Amino acid sequence: MNESLKKSALLVVKIAVSVALLILLLSRTDRAALTQRVRGADTFLLAAAVVLYIGMLVISVWRWRVLLQAQGHVAPMAHLSASYLVATFFNNFLPSNIGGDVIRVRDSSRLTGSTTAALAIVAIDRVLGFGALYALAALAFVLGGPTVRHLTGARVVLGGLGLFFAALGYVFFRPGTARRLMAVFRLDRIPWARDRFETVQAAVHVYRQELGAVWRAFAASLALQTMVVWYYYLIARALHIELALSACFLMVPLCTLVQTVPLSFNGWGIREGVFVHYFRQVGLPGDHAIAFSLVGASLIVLLSLSGAVVWTSRSRPDDVPAPS
Repeated sequence: MNESLKKSALLVVKIAVSVALLILLLSRTDRAALTQRVRGADTFLLAAAVVLYIGMLVISVWRWRVLLQAQGHVAPMAHLSASYLVATFFNNFLPSNIGGDVIRVRDSSRLTGSTTAALAIVAIDRVLGFGALYALAALAFVLGGPTVRHLTGARVVLGGLGLFFAALGYVFFRPGTARRLMAVFRLDRIPWARDRFETVQAAVHVYRQELGAVWRAFAASLALQTMVVWYYYLIARALHIELALSACFLMVPLCTLVQTVPLSFNGWGIREGVFVHYFRQVGLPGDHAIAFSLVGASLIVLLSLSGAVVWTSRSRPDDVPAPS
């Protein structure tokens, strides 16, 4: 089976998993109550969630710009905003939640002059985002009390990710660690791997020298992930769901982390299943969870269509600033 057929088959499997999970969940849900809850949503609070989502996009673009500037590459916010909108569209409509990163790497490479350097910048952007997500979840776990600490998988996920981020921090703050790992696995003997490693190392070295920019980007990530939680909290309020904010601060990050596992089409079905499970653990019915998940995710998908407009309106796909 060639690569194209494998990807097509994998896509079909992911869609099938999502559809099967959604059908299963809906078959076990009071669909009349679900429909009534969605129809009775508070439009003012939904509009507030939309405004918050726009703020999330602005912070995301600014964080990306800070990381680029630390490497000596300056790009207008307008250009980065357009690229980020397109990336968000692809993240929601391609069978992978990292599909949009390809767009950002492509556009960044025209600024940096190197695809590998651009990939390193986008990867660090992602790591800071997940690090902030983890920090919020850990804080909510510690401060949330017994009402949220019993959520399934919270201790395991937070403990495992704690070790992972500790290892990343060690590699970042201890120069030479990554090079020794390359030598241990003999990857330094492969010219292709060695060349790209040196490019990534150069980018990481700059960030070690520009810690102020890294901390600003991390602070932006914390603000961004806080807004994501508040976005979903507004969705809950709009749907008249009595979900505690402390529970939301742990549920949303945990579910976001779980749905990154590529078992379904962009997390559809898995996300709803996780929320149903968590909602029941805090005493809320399944129809509340499905309404919460479907409305929150669907609104993001609808808003991401603006990226399709930007994509189609570009006079030339390659119309981006020249490398600085």
